[in-house]
Amino acid sequence: MRFRFFAAIFFALFISVSASAQELSDDYRQLIGEAATHDDGTHFNATIILISNVAPGGADSVIRAISDIAPERLGSAQSALGIEPSTRAAPSPMAAMTQAPGESGPPANGVQTDLPTTDRSFLLGWSGRISAGLSHVSGNSEQQSYALGFHLDRDFGNGWNLTNRLDYGYAESAGAVSQDQLQIESRIERAFNDRWGAFLGGQYDRDQLSSYDWTVFASAGLTYQAIASEKFDWSLRAGPGVRYLTPTLGPDETQTVLDLGSDFVWTFNDTSSLGSETTLLAAESSKLQQVFSFTTAVTEAWALEFGWRYQYEFEPLPGFEASDSTVTISVVREF
Repeated sequence: MRFRFFAAIFFALFISVSASAQELSDDYRQLIGEAATHDDGTHFNATIILISNVAPGGADSVIRAISDIAPERLGSAQSALGIEPSTRAAPSPMAAMTQAPGESGPPANGVQTDLPTTDRSFLLGWSGRISAGLSHVSGNSEQQSYALGFHLDRDFGNGWNLTNRLDYGYAESAGAVSQDQLQIESRIERAFNDRWGAFLGGQYDRDQLSSYDWTVFASAGLTYQAIASEKFDWSLRAGPGVRYLTPTLGPDETQTVLDLGSDFVWTFNDTSSLGSETTLLAAESSKLQQVFSFTTAVTEAWALEFGWRYQYEFEPLPGFEASDSTVTISVVREF
């Protein structure tokens, strides 16, 4: 009975709030956030004017969204929409519920005060994903494997992009470790135009069961956008670099390398895509890495990913295999 009483109160409050302040959809809010990252005020103003004309709630709902997403743009947005600058729309119900204690923001009565607002603009442009896979086999054989991944990317605007990757795989077979590999990669790119750009990046690879305890390389060079369409995206890169190797036996080595890479994505529809990442380090001890991934969405934020990673060392140490191959099935959470 008590649960029904509180549920009824909550439902009544929800209906009253919804009736008084209709909120923008996530698509419109995302569009405003992307427009706010540009320095061009004309582009931002044109975007919010268009949304205010077609979205439910009109200009008021747009101002409320800007108060949450890009408060530093609020003044120019009010001027563009013809709203008196001395007033400010009340925050959305979700923003009011999630506002941290002691954090200042727009008052509930809609009147702007002199209290400073927290600038969350640094969050705009970031995107990423977390993936995890697990398998266990028992009976005639005992096998366990784990796969973890973390990707974090940032679009800074004006052609600047940052990508960061962390992947870890661990497996045991009959009580013995059969895989223990950590790979971290980071690359920043700057697009000059629709085709050409430049990159600076590096990779750290620790594999306890390969010819080398760990390796690291850094490179810089040019990128070329071969295809950029709704379904296909294909970019190439090439540049010189340096690779440092720590063999399991023998002295450490430093080699000059030529970093050749290819990143290809085929988007089948709104829920499924196929990716291919190729990296060739041409050097005295060359290395090839090929990664295929097929991702299919289960919900708006969750997906399943089937991956295959192939790694080939052209000059393995005696007693070690030249190639390693890993197949993973992971649950992915995007943000």
